[in-house]
Amino acid sequence: MAGESLKNLSTQQKIWVYTGCFLRALSPLFLYALLPSLFMAVGYVFGHSDMTLEEFFSYGANFYSALGIFVALFIFHRRAKKRGSSLSEDATLFFKEMKLVRAIGFFVFGFASATAVSALITLLPKFFLTQSYHVSVNRMYLGRDLLLTLFTILFTAPVTEEIIFRGYMLNTLLERLSENLAITVSSIIFALLHGSPIWMLYAFLLGQILARTSMKEDNIAYGVILHIGFNSTAIINLFISESETLNKALFGSKALIALYGVTGLLVSVVLAGLYTGRIERRVSIK
Repeated sequence: MAGESLKNLSTQQKIWVYTGCFLRALSPLFLYALLPSLFMAVGYVFGHSDMTLEEFFSYGANFYSALGIFVALFIFHRRAKKRGSSLSEDATLFFKEMKLVRAIGFFVFGFASATAVSALITLLPKFFLTQSYHVSVNRMYLGRDLLLTLFTILFTAPVTEEIIFRGYMLNTLLERLSENLAITVSSIIFALLHGSPIWMLYAFLLGQILARTSMKEDNIAYGVILHIGFNSTAIINLFISESETLNKALFGSKALIALYGVTGLLVSVVLAGLYTGRIERRVSIK
């Protein structure tokens, strides 16, 4: 175990070991955060300097951000190849090993839990925390390229974030930290990147679920599917918000929103119970 190899080290040596581990865990995140920002800055300066920043984020920021993410993934791929490994092995990402029924269950869980969270936040009184959440949500829909927005929310973000946080980061932290501490640290860092305080709160909880799922399955692919299910509610909201009639019919009543939330919560609890075996144990006891 990692702790056993550190017993004979001095306090100073342990600090260096843990610091090195933490920096290695963060290094893919630095690249993931840096390249999209760099590409957006270059794209703005050399291609869209006649626009205001708001106009640029509306028309082209999604494209340059996605380009930066793909370059980061390519660098991860090249690094793994030089070591005689692969990106899939380094990040424990194995789509071919997934079981279809289980994958569907994770998608539904992600969708249902996101529905419950969204309903709760929508029904909360408008104060500074929820206001910042709604502003952040609206910014997601600024991009004019609908297909790119869909691709980013449903594929690029879930795959890349799971590779970074539950692949590289969590696996590196587990070399020196206990499971619970490694999961907590990676979840805190994941949460801090989500801007809005409320997003941070449920990003931390989501990070806990994704990390424990990935560790139990020894495969982050199920976490990717869960993450896609969670993000897919944003796509539905995007399409519904385009129609005032549909928006009013589906979301015009607080009772309806509460019904969606309660249903999502119940589905999430049942699926979680089936996955962990708690429901089966309770049924067998009775």
